[in-house]
Amino acid sequence: MKGLYYLTAAYTAVWVAIFAYLMSIGRRARKLEREIEELKR
Repeated sequence: MKGLYYLTAAYTAVWVAIFAYLMSIGRRARKLEREIEELKR
């Protein structure tokens, strides 16, 4: 059962990392959209 614990922990860590990466990309995209709008003005 110890191996199952490590497998679950690894999957959880991977999903948390993916979620954090996607949030980071979203923040950067919003920042770029604001900068583009500012440059258009």
